[in-house]
Amino acid sequence: MNLFIVRHGHSPMQDIDHQRPLSELGQKQARQAAAFIQQNTDTIPHILCSDAVRTLQTAELIAAAFGLDGCDARNEFYTAGVGIWCDAIENNSHCQSLVLVGHNPTISQLSGYLTGSNDIYFKPACVTHIRLEILTDGLRLPAQLLANFKPDA
Repeated sequence: MNLFIVRHGHSPMQDIDHQRPLSELGQKQARQAAAFIQQNTDTIPHILCSDAVRTLQTAELIAAAFGLDGCDARNEFYTAGVGIWCDAIENNSHCQSLVLVGHNPTISQLSGYLTGSNDIYFKPACVTHIRLEILTDGLRLPAQLLANFKPDA
C-alpha cells in the first residue's frame, strides 16, 4: 500500500478548536501537499480525515486534485491515538493508496511508529510517503519510508 500521512494546513488560532478553518496559507500548503501525493501515486487514493474543519478542508483539497467529490471524515480521528489510525489502515487494506489527514502530535507519532523513526515532526501540510505491507495478522513493521514533503509556503 502507498500510504500518505498528512498534517492539516496552517490554521489561525480560534476559541473553538474543532471549527478552525484553513488560512489562505493553509490552503496553498494543502494544494502543494496534494501535488506531492499526485506525483507519487498512480492510483486514486482513499482519503480518511478528522472531521475538524481544518483537516476536512485539507483533505477536500487533496480529493479535488484527484477529481474526487470528498473524503471519509470521522469524529473519531479528531482525538485518535496511533492505535485508532492503525486500525483504520488495516480496515482499508484493500486500497492501493491511502491518505490520512490528521493533527499533531498524533500524526507525527503515527509516522514514527510505522517507520521506526522518532525524528519525524510534522509542520502544517507536511506529508510522509510510506510503503506499507499489510499481512493477515496485521501491519508489517517497520514500513519503508519513501519520502518526506514539506511545503515551501
